[in-house]
Order: sequence, then structure tokens, then C-alpha cells
Amino acid sequence: MAGPFTLPGSAEDAAAKAKRTATVRDARTQGRVRPKSRVYGVGAARLCAMAGPFTLPGSAEDAAAKAKRTATVRVKEWVEARLPLEHVQTRECVVDVSEVQCGDPNCAPIDTVVRIIYGAGCGTVFGIPCEVHEVEEGDIDSQMPPDEIIQQWAAGEQVVWPPEPETPEPGPVPTDALRFDVGTKVACRIGPGPEGWATGTVVAHWYRGESWPTGQYAPYQIQLDRTDMGSGLIFAPYDEDTCIKAA
Repeated sequence: MAGPFTLPGSAEDAAAKAKRTATVRDARTQGRVRPKSRVYGVGAARLCAMAGPFTLPGSAEDAAAKAKRTATVRVKEWVEARLPLEHVQTRECVVDVSEVQCGDPNCAPIDTVVRIIYGAGCGTVFGIPCEVHEVEEGDIDSQMPPDEIIQQWAAGEQVVWPPEPETPEPGPVPTDALRFDVGTKVACRIGPGPEGWATGTVVAHWYRGESWPTGQYAPYQIQLDRTDMGSGLIFAPYDEDTCIKAA
């Protein structure tokens, strides 16, 4: 019973293992087996696509927010530099700069709004029709009040700046014939799509806004039937079916 002992079949197993190892070694030598340390195909493409430089989530938004804050501070400093130093240092005057969205389709989508605030409700608010980073120093110069107005605000005098514009002369009222008489029920375009019509009654011809340029009139003023739009008084700028039509 003296050893070494060999379990049944172990000689055959050892021979088979040696044969497999030799086969793999020969195949690698002949280029038929890929070394495990290399990456091919889709995996390699993914690694290439992941090559840096890397950007942390939200960093683009953070950079935009930082740029906006920097521009806001710059505009505020321009305004403060045009005010008496003692008013700014003692906080007798507060300057605020912000962006607001403008809902008027005829103006810029975003305005930069500057508020100059003194005590007793004195001061002014003016807007510049662009984003804050687009504001130039000359834009501030064109909007700032003169020194005498600033001193009046500091003294508590509520002086309006800029002054209210003079009411333009109305000019001659048009004499063109209109399709709908006063008292006629009509439908007016107040929004997009099929649901953008509202019914009402013509209450005046050749309506004119108080501050409109000389000679500008709207063919109709209409009292809407709906009650969710303030006074419900609107005007139709054109006497055309795309704007106003029979109800």
C-alpha cells in the first residue's frame, strides 16, 4: 500500500487539463483568441464615448446662473455709481436689478428692470429691453434721472421720473364706412385656434387710446359678453373677418 496514491481517473483528468492548456496557448500564439486585457467592439466604442473632459450634472446651468449674477452685480454697480455716494453707503437709497418676462408680443421676451428706491415711496423703475448680460453702461446713462430729481427723492418729494409723456393730438377721425353698426353682436378674435373667439357687442366706432400716436384709431370698441376679462372692453384693430366677424 505504499504511496504515492492516485485517485481513479485522476491521471486521465490531468492529461486532459494539460491538453486544454496547450490548445489555448497555441491558439493565442496563432491569434485566434483575444487576450482578456483588450476591449473590442461595442464595449470599446462605449469607452471611447466616455472619454473626458467630464462635466458634472447641472454644471452648465450653474455656470449660466453665475454669469447672470455677475452681470446683475455689474449693472447694479453702474447705477449706484451715478447716485450720491452717501445715499448708497447709508442705504438711504436701495438699487435692485432683476430680469422679468415681458408678455407683450411687441417687446423683447426678457427685460432688465432697474429699481431706484428712496424712502417715502420715492424713486423710479425703468426697463431695458434685453437680458441683464446684454445691458451696456450707456443704457444706464440714457435712463438715469438728473441730479435735482435724485435730491428731491432724498428729501422725500414724490417726483415722477421719467415725466409722463404729453398726450398726442388725436388727429382727424377716419370717415371710412364700417361693416358693423354700433349695437351689433359680433365675435372677436382674442386668442389662437377655434376656441380663440369671444362674442360681444360693438359699442363705439373709431376707438382711440389716450397715448396712441396722432392719427391712430381702431375701427371698433367692443363690450365682451364674458365677465372674466376685467371690464370686458376691447378694441378690434382691423375691420376684417380674421379679427372681427358677425356672431
